[in-house]
Amino acid sequence: MLAVGLASCASFKHLTQVSNTFPAAKDCGKCHIDIHQEWAASDHAHAYSNPHFLTATDNHVFGECLNCHAPEPMLTAHTPAVRSAGREEGVTCVACHLDQGRLSGPLEPTGRVRPHPVGVRPEVYRDAGICGRCHQGTFKQWTDAGAGRQTCQQCHMPEVTRKMTQSTGGFANFIVAMEHPAPQGRHTFAIPTSDSTDGMIDLEVRRVDAGAQIMLRSRLPHELPTGDYGFRVLVLEATAVNGQGEEHVLTREELAPEAKTAISPEGTWQRTVTIPADSVSLRIRLRRHSYEQQDVLDLLDRMVPL
Repeated sequence: MLAVGLASCASFKHLTQVSNTFPAAKDCGKCHIDIHQEWAASDHAHAYSNPHFLTATDNHVFGECLNCHAPEPMLTAHTPAVRSAGREEGVTCVACHLDQGRLSGPLEPTGRVRPHPVGVRPEVYRDAGICGRCHQGTFKQWTDAGAGRQTCQQCHMPEVTRKMTQSTGGFANFIVAMEHPAPQGRHTFAIPTSDSTDGMIDLEVRRVDAGAQIMLRSRLPHELPTGDYGFRVLVLEATAVNGQGEEHVLTREELAPEAKTAISPEGTWQRTVTIPADSVSLRIRLRRHSYEQQDVLDLLDRMVPL
């Protein structure tokens, strides 16, 4: 059976060869099912076709913006070039994982069979520099933040333990059966929300005479919010709640890099507000807004007794 399997490995050559054809994400997804599904739902997969990117580039007329939205199928140490084919896949698998004819990553394969050439480069894939090739402004903020900071991957590719491949049927069953689960990062590239931001944003509320002092401390090694281009703004809202559950907005402020109101890396936001006498608690909400009304993420939503 092994001989038959090895003989069939020629069918995997298209995953590592770039000529008139382009290694497509769907072909990687035939074996790496979970990773492909995560990527397909991420902003990376839609980086080139995003309608807001189309508007900003006049339907891709501004070519200097395309490099990081449809990068070449090659791992580079600098800003990648734009690729000539398959651009609709955005930041696709081989944009980060095709390295000198091998599909590379941070982990040693756990199985005995390698259907395609594999490279193991943890020093590259666990370093923020691979993200900084395109996210240059945020990467500089991260670099300037100093030692001891978490990497992009630790926050935006949350850890999961699973097998690298999940394919079924034929020779794939043989490959999967010989693997064992290993810790790895999800390919979601997502922004952590209120149910997973513990330790990232600290909140402290102190009573001050007839009011309260609100302090938010960012533990992030970049600005909050951050990003080189596009529209993103945080709305911070403090609401007083009385014994009947009625809410009264005390302050509502927008935080954005363009307005110079973003919270600095490892920085603090602080306000003192007057509280109605019948207040029993204070609700603090921090929400991230993007282009569409429905593009809202709760980064913090906490009720603090007074």
